[in-house]
Amino acid sequence: MPLNDILFSPLTLRNITLPNRLVRSATYEGLGLPDGTPRPELADLYSRIATADAGTIITGFCFVSQEGRAMQPGQCGCDTDAKAQVWQALVHRVKAAAPTVKLIMQLAHTGRQTRRVSTGHPVVGASSRRCRYFRGKVHPLTADGITRIIGDFASAARRAQQAGFDGVQLHAAHGYLIHQFLSPYTNTRSDFWGVGTRLLAAIVQATKEACGATFPLFAKFSAADERGMTVDQTTRQIQSVEAQLDAVEISYGTMEFGLNIIRGGCPLERAFEVNPLLRPVPRVLRGIFRRLFLSEILSRQIPFEENYNLESAAHISQHVQVPVLAVGGFRRAAALRSALTEHRMAAVSLCRPFICEPDLTRKLRLNDDWESTCTSCNLCTINCDAAQSVCCARTTRRAHHEQSPL
Repeated sequence: MPLNDILFSPLTLRNITLPNRLVRSATYEGLGLPDGTPRPELADLYSRIATADAGTIITGFCFVSQEGRAMQPGQCGCDTDAKAQVWQALVHRVKAAAPTVKLIMQLAHTGRQTRRVSTGHPVVGASSRRCRYFRGKVHPLTADGITRIIGDFASAARRAQQAGFDGVQLHAAHGYLIHQFLSPYTNTRSDFWGVGTRLLAAIVQATKEACGATFPLFAKFSAADERGMTVDQTTRQIQSVEAQLDAVEISYGTMEFGLNIIRGGCPLERAFEVNPLLRPVPRVLRGIFRRLFLSEILSRQIPFEENYNLESAAHISQHVQVPVLAVGGFRRAAALRSALTEHRMAAVSLCRPFICEPDLTRKLRLNDDWESTCTSCNLCTINCDAAQSVCCARTTRRAHHEQSPL
């Protein structure tokens, strides 16, 4: 490791200091019980990552209400005090294993990107515009409904704080509810909430009031999306709330074209096996289904390239005061350091590489030429829809082979 390696230098933000510049970005783990209570195995996973020198771990997206949960069966929530008590025990275990690690809970409401059968509630959104992926009916939120959701975010943040988390991250990216209000494509309202940033600002303010002005608050944004959102629009949205944020993380896209969020492989056959939206399609009709319903999605798929959000994140960082983190496609040590030095990112976030290498931070310490074993095949992503915890299919197969008798 180079002397004074910037990857392992502390990052001092407004209300928190991160131990180093490497962040385990929010990653769906599939380790929640059916009601969203985190399972003990989640503490095992976080402890493994934390004891291997990861400075900061952001949880997989946690729902703030049953109405706002995703269709993935193992999603965790922070919508009740009972769940907060379980989270508190989890935080205690992880901090006992790695006292310096910073734990950030990501809070989300899916809005139109879910199914009624998964939530037990009508699907709601900024408007009635349906998602091409989920396709279900969407009920425009009333003013009272919006006020309730603002309170749900603030209450979930307060529970995370009481559980011992070092901060929370608002999920304003990937087409979830906050993003739906930010986007002119989905926010077609003519009332007070038709100004896209107002919901975000209200949630930020309510969270600060619930948790105190110094409780660390992060937010995640899509720099752009396929429905017309631009980097300049996102920059202005960040500017409207940056005075109350400790850092922003820059991603891309929406679940309407979900593979563009992550880029890489498109394992459709596995998707037909485990995805609740695709699994009901009879095998004999799958070719027709691809042509009729998946053609637009697949035609808009963006090829994988390394560090694919870095240019947008760097552009945003030049026009905002709040520190910026980039996520997406980091696979080599040299690229991580370049993002910090040449592109002036405050820190870098990784998702899929931590799935196949939970100890990657330690490997980076030991190997200046580290390169991730992640091939971006996206089997881990597709398997998020299965009733199992998320793991790297390739490394799991290899481990099974190594343990099998000859």
